[in-house]
Amino acid sequence: MAGFLAPLMLVGLAAVSIPPIIHLLNRRRFEVVEWGAMQFLQISETTRRRLLIEELLLMALRMGLIAIMVLAMAAPYLASQLFPSAGARPNRDVVLVFDGSASMSFTGTGKSAHDTAKEWAQSFVNDLSAGDSVSILQAKQQVIPVLGEPTHDLERVRTAIERLGAPSGGANWPAAVEAARKILLSDKSQRPHRDIILLTDGQKYGWADEDTLLGWDGLASKIRGDKSTAQPRLAVVHLDAQRPEDPPNWSLAPIQASRAVAAVDWNVAFKTGFLLRGQDAYHPPHKIRLEIDGKFDHDLPAPAKDKLAKGVVPLTFTHKFNTPGSHLVSVIVEPDPPPDLRGPGYVVKDHLPADNRQDYAIEVVSALPVLIVDGQERATAPPDERALDRGPSFMRKALVFKGEPPVVLLETVPASKFDASWLSRDLGKEPGSKARVLILFDVPRLSRAQQEAVTQFLNDGGGVLVTLGERVDARAYNDQLHRAGEGWLPAPLGEIEGDPTSPNTAAGPACETFFHPALEIFRPETERSLAEQFEKVRFPRWWKLTPPTRGSQSLTVGQLSTKDPLMIERPFGAGRVLMMPVPLDESFGRDLTASPAFPALLHGVVYYLAGASASRHNLRAGQPLRYQPETPIPPAAVTVLPPQGEPKTFNVDRWPFEYADTREVGVYRLEAGGKTIYYVVQPDPRESILTPAKPEDLAKVKEKVALDYFPAEERERLNLALASTDARQELWLWFLMAVIALLCGEVWLTRRIALNR
Repeated sequence: MAGFLAPLMLVGLAAVSIPPIIHLLNRRRFEVVEWGAMQFLQISETTRRRLLIEELLLMALRMGLIAIMVLAMAAPYLASQLFPSAGARPNRDVVLVFDGSASMSFTGTGKSAHDTAKEWAQSFVNDLSAGDSVSILQAKQQVIPVLGEPTHDLERVRTAIERLGAPSGGANWPAAVEAARKILLSDKSQRPHRDIILLTDGQKYGWADEDTLLGWDGLASKIRGDKSTAQPRLAVVHLDAQRPEDPPNWSLAPIQASRAVAAVDWNVAFKTGFLLRGQDAYHPPHKIRLEIDGKFDHDLPAPAKDKLAKGVVPLTFTHKFNTPGSHLVSVIVEPDPPPDLRGPGYVVKDHLPADNRQDYAIEVVSALPVLIVDGQERATAPPDERALDRGPSFMRKALVFKGEPPVVLLETVPASKFDASWLSRDLGKEPGSKARVLILFDVPRLSRAQQEAVTQFLNDGGGVLVTLGERVDARAYNDQLHRAGEGWLPAPLGEIEGDPTSPNTAAGPACETFFHPALEIFRPETERSLAEQFEKVRFPRWWKLTPPTRGSQSLTVGQLSTKDPLMIERPFGAGRVLMMPVPLDESFGRDLTASPAFPALLHGVVYYLAGASASRHNLRAGQPLRYQPETPIPPAAVTVLPPQGEPKTFNVDRWPFEYADTREVGVYRLEAGGKTIYYVVQPDPRESILTPAKPEDLAKVKEKVALDYFPAEERERLNLALASTDARQELWLWFLMAVIALLCGEVWLTRRIALNR
């Protein structure tokens, strides 16, 4: 099989037409004038034919010279099984792709696969020739280019392998192979002999699970559609062939907080747990350490053995933050005591330390700023007691407790006076107290300017609670705010349901449907549940809301006993919207505001909505971190400390600042204006499933992508396979020699023609 490494250079073959064009133009350059003495100067027919043949030969030489020179620049090669036995191996470009997932640190079978991979790669590099080039990638949840461009400096390659980052998170193998292909198919790689070598521990997850198989399908489609040049060869090196089918392992579950935004001096509940795999028995760990902002706080008590249920041992704790700002909560498990404290015959409990730590970034505020837009216009005089039956005063009583420091900073504005300025001003005396949550209380309709203000508020990460009362204009809501699913309103409105004169038809909350974080405290099986109090609430009237359909961005997060939605959520921009079919006052019934569950409901909802922007502090791999100062400050230098590597400083021209290089999982610290802001790129918890891929799993991948598997100890067989499979020989040198030969022939023929004439 033959081909070209730079096929676009073949466009230059069009220059072959230049010599004939010049020849034809020269023949028309002179005008022929007949005169009498010309007959004595005419040449014979034999001489004429000889001159014509010489000119044609000269033109053919020049055309061939151009053609062969273009072919040489296109880098031709020939693939044949004869080349390996014909002499030395040709130079090649190699991409080494290291498995960077957490499972590579597993030591249950001895040395970790990560260390084995580094040793294997060093030996492989030592066998390379001086003309070979190497690139290095690390396959994690996002591909990390260790040496993103091919280099002939093998000492630099050895240094990069020795300093390879520690394994963490998961691995996206199809994306890693595609990144390696892009390197070898770019103009940075000029060899016809191109190899991709994948160094992995053979874990099924990330290689042959259902999601990854779909990724392999996508990669196979790209390879089939790429007809421009020969494809690199793929070899997979298994580094931990002795790993058992279901090795015992435990890991920490991701941390969940009762609130993404917390108030100062209020206890926040955190939940994690031990996930047991490959074992039935649970043995409490040696120590569980809680760190706050990277500093030791205290040791958490280990859960008892009787807490084990379905392979999970829950771990819960609370913490009270004394200062506002960004905080980092870290739980670190030490399964085994230090080696000097282990008795004779001690059996190590855990062989994968990479999944024994979880981090969570949380934002703490002095008081949560909440703005209520009151749709029920009132006189400026203080309302009487009866007027209090209708209005947001119930929300004020529920959110601001007497005799205690306020955890909510509440401000109310009539709907007629509400505009965008209310969302950009500080609601309190302290700077940085702009509204985080907007409550639309029984607002009849919004003007165009007000709609634009709410939309911008959501795009900036704000949270909106819509409560529906008897003043609401359903047509305006549907046409202007919902807009057939294009607007930010979660669902269209129907009619007001219920009959206040018939208590038997009143609807109640269906607490068994409450799986949403804002309603979790009302789930019956939850510790300290308020379900019993909330289930007594009755709603004589409520708005009929259309439940979201499959594929909709909206989601029903709680139901009434009538199967109607109690709450519907919709993400919009960087924020979120919650809509309730009842107003949070007594106009649709007195049970809700009189219930002890009412303050808990309102606090859960507003703090959940406030967490829309706070959720940007706990990210997925590859999701950029974003920093917007709470107070207006001039742009300044920002320093980012990634989980691995050196700090990076940036001169910011304007806010907000975004940092996109979040391929590594772990804690990112951003320092700006004397403050430290924490971000956590969360790892994939499925990486703790250490089950190796079975032969049938490996075969599924091989059916999609052409590759071969090799045990780590068979490096020589791998080298022979790469040298014998579709071996390619570059032919540009032969074409260059042909160019020189044709050039010499052209000079000789031109001189001969000139002398003969």
